[in-house]
Amino acid sequence: MKSAKFWTERYEMGDNSGSGSRGDLLNFKVDYINAFIRDNEIKSVLDFGHGDLEVAKKIEVDSYRGIDIFDCEDSGGLDLVKCQFTEYDGEGADLVICLDVLYHILEDEQEYMRDTLIKMIDKSKKHIMIYAQDSTNYDFDTEYREHLYNSKWLQYMYGRTWEDIDLVAKQTEPMTGCSAQFFVFGKK
Repeated sequence: MKSAKFWTERYEMGDNSGSGSRGDLLNFKVDYINAFIRDNEIKSVLDFGHGDLEVAKKIEVDSYRGIDIFDCEDSGGLDLVKCQFTEYDGEGADLVICLDVLYHILEDEQEYMRDTLIKMIDKSKKHIMIYAQDSTNYDFDTEYREHLYNSKWLQYMYGRTWEDIDLVAKQTEPMTGCSAQFFVFGKK
C-alpha cells in the first residue's frame, strides 16, 4: 500500500506525525479525548494509528493499546502492536480511537479503509471516536496528494445499515486551519 510505505519511511527517517500532534491541536485533541473518557467512564482505549505517540502519552485511561504499521523505538511503556489495522486480532476496548488516519488512506486503498472501519466497530465495546475530515465535504483539496485523500469513510458509515452503532456526537466546526473534526459513534 502506497500510504503505508509513505508513513513507514517517514517514521524510519525520524520524522513525526506532523502538526496534528503538536501545539494547540495536540492540546485540543487530548482535552477532548480525556473529557470523553471521564464523562463516559472509559477504562480502556484501542488506538488505530498511534503515530508518534504524542497524543497517546497524554491520554488518561487505565488501559491503552496502540496499533500502527511501524515499530516505535521508544514506546514510553505503552502497549503497542505493529500490524495492518485489518490484521489486528487482539482484545477490544471500551473506546476505539482513530485520529488523523482515514484521510491518509488513498483512493486506490478504499477497500482497506472500509475493512478498517469494520475492524474498529468489531473491537469497540462502547464507542468509536474518529478524528477526520467530514468526507461529505467535497471541497477537501490539498497540495499533499501523495499522502492525503478524501476517503469516503463517512459515506460508508452512513450508507450501511449498522444494527449496533449510532452517531452520538460530532464536533460542530473544525479548528481554524484544520479540516478534521471529531465524530463519535456509540454501540447499542
